[in-house]
Amino acid sequence: GFQQSRYSAFLPYQEEIINNILEKRDVLAVIATGGGKSLCYQIPPLVTGGLTVVISPLISLMKDQVDSLVTQGIPAATLNSSLSYDAMARTLADLEAGRLRLLYVSPEKVVQARFLDTLRELNVTLVAVDEAHCISEWGHDFRPEYRRLRILKEVFPEVPLIALTATAVPEVQRDIQKQLNLSNPAVYVGSFNRKNLQYVVTGKKDAYPQLLDYLRDNPNRSGIIYFSSKKRTEEVAQKLQEDGVRAQPYHADLPGSFRNRVQEEFIRDEIDVVCATNAFGMGIDKPDVRFVIHYDMPRNLESYAQETGRAGRDGEESDCILFYSPGDRQRCLYSIERDGLNHPEPEYYPRAVRKLSDMVAYCETTQCRRQHLLRYFGETLTEVPCRACDVCMLPDEFIDGREIAAKIINCISQLPGSFGITHIADVLTGSRSRNVLARDHQNLSVYNSGNGYSSEECRSFIRQLVANGYLDQSSDQYPVVTLNERSQAILSGDETVQLSRPNGSQVRNRGETGQNERPFDASLFEELRSVRKALAEDLDIPPYMVFHDRTLKEIARRYPGTLEEFATIPGVGHAKLQKFGDIITSAIRDYRSRQHPGDERGMGLSPGAGDATALSGNDHHDLTVSEGTLSPTHTGVPDQAPAPPEEIPDDALLEEAYALQGYIRDLRGELRQAEKLHKELLARARGSGIQENETYAVTTQVSRRRRVVAERFYERYPEVFVKIAKVTISAAEAAVGAEALDECIQYDESEKIKVICKTE
Repeated sequence: GFQQSRYSAFLPYQEEIINNILEKRDVLAVIATGGGKSLCYQIPPLVTGGLTVVISPLISLMKDQVDSLVTQGIPAATLNSSLSYDAMARTLADLEAGRLRLLYVSPEKVVQARFLDTLRELNVTLVAVDEAHCISEWGHDFRPEYRRLRILKEVFPEVPLIALTATAVPEVQRDIQKQLNLSNPAVYVGSFNRKNLQYVVTGKKDAYPQLLDYLRDNPNRSGIIYFSSKKRTEEVAQKLQEDGVRAQPYHADLPGSFRNRVQEEFIRDEIDVVCATNAFGMGIDKPDVRFVIHYDMPRNLESYAQETGRAGRDGEESDCILFYSPGDRQRCLYSIERDGLNHPEPEYYPRAVRKLSDMVAYCETTQCRRQHLLRYFGETLTEVPCRACDVCMLPDEFIDGREIAAKIINCISQLPGSFGITHIADVLTGSRSRNVLARDHQNLSVYNSGNGYSSEECRSFIRQLVANGYLDQSSDQYPVVTLNERSQAILSGDETVQLSRPNGSQVRNRGETGQNERPFDASLFEELRSVRKALAEDLDIPPYMVFHDRTLKEIARRYPGTLEEFATIPGVGHAKLQKFGDIITSAIRDYRSRQHPGDERGMGLSPGAGDATALSGNDHHDLTVSEGTLSPTHTGVPDQAPAPPEEIPDDALLEEAYALQGYIRDLRGELRQAEKLHKELLARARGSGIQENETYAVTTQVSRRRRVVAERFYERYPEVFVKIAKVTISAAEAAVGAEALDECIQYDESEKIKVICKTE
């Protein structure tokens, strides 16, 4: 009854995996986030009537899954250290009485001798190990406590065991089977191609303004922004709050109570954005995360795939944006070196550096990013261009790189020895740097052969050639670039080479609705979201556990007015029909009666009416700019309201939609002008010399800081960089001189403005 009431069909491999489990066969399932892994171990106990023990690494993840199952009428519980004595006693009593079908426990709990003795007395018919990549030192998130789980096959030799993970390359898959003692397991590796995710890599220059523009273009959408630095999570969260974004920081050093509150507020849609380190996310079972942004590059593609996989778990279109700078490689390398000092696995360092090189290649590639990512996980993508990554969507931003690529390869072939990217670029661009002159490389025929490009552009081109396989780069601390077999193909003219100029990419907004999304009534959708939030608050559960966004959109397409009609909506099972059916259908009838007074069913409102509404989204502004003054002109509707969709001929629908799109664009332009005027007025107020009047006081504090950009200094002077402990102004000047240091200096200017209202 459970499967039939909620789902019309299984996702790929789900049915096969469930059948294997019912046949008591071990299973390894590597299925991307959003691919339906949890259903594979939730269905069998409903069929067998036995108990499934689920081993999960995080208490928050267990709680979310248990809450969701209970909401659907399925008996499930968790045993963990956060429970009160009474709650633990109730769960143990339910276990002994055979009332539970799923029990969630931690890896530490399940291997305790006393707890294993308890499990032996129960009707355990399945053991599920979630996040199974944690058991492998070859994986990206190794947890030693997972190693002890191998005892489970000894205690329950006849009970099938399923290991599940979203990201595991072949070597990790083999290690999981070995470490868990799986017996002739059925192995299912699903597609890693999340078609609803759009991948974008953009330059890190002006990262915060790019970020703020994106968030303002996508208001009221849930998202996660990942950082490598705990300090920066707090700094950016604070700036976003000041700029009107509902954001909070999250990292391991914050108090546990604060972290729990942030997680709870995010799940319940009380905040929109979490600025986090990678400590945040594994325990988040939130299906409507619409974007995942990496402010800093992760250390490997497994982490990147898992973190971006937290976007769009409901199948709706979502964005994955990565801000990238070449200096990210050095930052990650330092982190790897630090972790490698005490790592028990001798192969850790070279393996981690190799994975880092794969991550950099993803950022630098000028070929389809989706294809690159899938190839890393052993999957071939034939549908290229994918039309959902920045490379495939913006081909006009790339140049024909055959000529400069040939010059780079000629330069490398003539250099006496092996050198790094910076030195090769210096020779190409005719630099008079100390390293070039000391080696007499200014006398080579290739010197200054790339003078049409800057040193930064040449460095970027070289990295792109490495990423696309035309050059090789070593994995040393100071990597050198060498030629390979594919290099010759460029010289012979057999290869078409596509290169991107640095800093050309910008974060782009996907828009309110995807190209393939069917129209829905966005006004009703927002109203249903409010009803859903109220229901969730009453039940003390996250809103998505009431209904997913996809279900609400389908309701906003069909307008079900009776329980019979409501029961046909995908995502509405028997339990939810009983709990929420009357409330939702009543809200729909009320909405339609307000839209069409006197029409009981509101038949004049077509489901197609959502087309225009969905396009318009949240772009309602009250202000426009006219000759330096602000005046209220717009109220969120066009000056001439568009005709109802049912009155527009079919051949004119697109024209009408595009007209509305143009109106939205104009409104955004007016908002940008208003913001510009706002800044100008503040500047005039501060520069007028009148710092206060009877009502307000404006105070301004400007600070200017001169600092060495470490990554720039390293690229110019790698040998000096490693000799000085800290790249301070004084240390760097002593090493290379004040004049040479100028090119590595950056000035940071910050301004604090405070407006004080002096009247009550």
